[in-house]
Amino acid sequence: MKCKKTDSLTKMDVQMEQVEEQSNSEIINSLNADCWRLILDYLSVKELLQTEATCRDWQKLVLEHISHRPIVIHSLEIDENTLILRQSTEAWGSFKRWLRKCGRAVQDFDMDCKHYKDVVETLRDSCPNLIGLKLSRLKKKLSPTDTLHFEKLTWLVFDCCDEVTDDCVTQFLTNSLEELRITYNKRVTGRFLNNLKPKNNIKSLALKHCRALRFPFLLSIVDRLGNLTVLELWKRNRSKIEIRDKLHLLFEKMPNLREIDIEIYDMLRRPDEERRLTESNVFFESICRLKKLNRVNANFQAWDHHMEALATSCKELMAVDLICNHITRRGLDALCRHVGPRLLELNLSESLLTDDDVASCVYACPKLLSLDLSDCPMLVSAVPRIAVARRDMRQNTKFANETFLRLPLPLTMSRWDFYGDADDFKDVVNVRFNSEGYSSVERQY
Repeated sequence: MKCKKTDSLTKMDVQMEQVEEQSNSEIINSLNADCWRLILDYLSVKELLQTEATCRDWQKLVLEHISHRPIVIHSLEIDENTLILRQSTEAWGSFKRWLRKCGRAVQDFDMDCKHYKDVVETLRDSCPNLIGLKLSRLKKKLSPTDTLHFEKLTWLVFDCCDEVTDDCVTQFLTNSLEELRITYNKRVTGRFLNNLKPKNNIKSLALKHCRALRFPFLLSIVDRLGNLTVLELWKRNRSKIEIRDKLHLLFEKMPNLREIDIEIYDMLRRPDEERRLTESNVFFESICRLKKLNRVNANFQAWDHHMEALATSCKELMAVDLICNHITRRGLDALCRHVGPRLLELNLSESLLTDDDVASCVYACPKLLSLDLSDCPMLVSAVPRIAVARRDMRQNTKFANETFLRLPLPLTMSRWDFYGDADDFKDVVNVRFNSEGYSSVERQY
């Protein structure tokens, strides 16, 4: 009797499932594809996936709709097309199964790979339409291959991927690639650059903290980097072959550069003041030929005549960050006079400028979004003076309606011995402390 009762329940369950599926099918078929598209557009990818297993017909409808949306795999939610992958080993298996169904719709993949295995191999098989790819903490060495993958890839980032080698990078150098960033790597030498075609689309190249990077590889293919608009090069060079006095050989072949971010240390050299001046003369002479330059960050000593040459030659400058401990009012005035109305960021740390000098700078640079005065011998009146200048600029009818003046000016300092009422100017100056004692802790005044 018990077996018969169980069989009856099983049959009833099957019948109920069939009735439910038929009912769901009728509901789905009651609207055409355009109507469902309009309805499903209101749901995020995450919400759609949570309902995907309701029934077969609904699963088919949802997966078909998702396949036409530009999906982004990211650790943070960007928009309704973002899918956040949980950071656990257990999540990777189900995610790979989902990729096999919907991977062709994935366009951007930005993920910390610490907990996942065979990430690149999985993406090769499932996501042929990737446009952007950023991999962080990829531990496994990629198997070398002569096949180029991800033909539509336009930007590629390897961050803290110690096992990525030159051969690994080569398989991503497609004709579509425009931006390449490799940071905190101990194996890449730069040899992969030999595989760039003479006519390539690389516009942005960043090689930062690549321990094994060899500068001669970069020099040998500099003729293929004529389209670069952004160059970021950070290197602690322990080779006997010095780099700092050879950077001009790169700039001569990169006339379209708009942004340069250079942090080069030749560790085996102990230059004197005369040699620093000589290398700075060569460096600034070369970058002053870059007429499109709008952002310069470099660990090169700047004297007044360098600042004057830079300001008069590169009239599109918007951000300046140099070693300024030799800059006087003369150099600052030249900078403000020629590019002050356009400047957004200015780093004057370690300079010997006075309160009057800095206040005049704030008047001349109304669009400033960042001003760094770390390690400057500012007086206690410095911040109030800057606040007055900023407020005067707000009241100037010429700039009264500008958005950038409505926000407090982010001002970075190492110390400030002010004992008055900071509330009087918290609306115009936002002081940030950057020193050993404060460790870049932001304070709102």
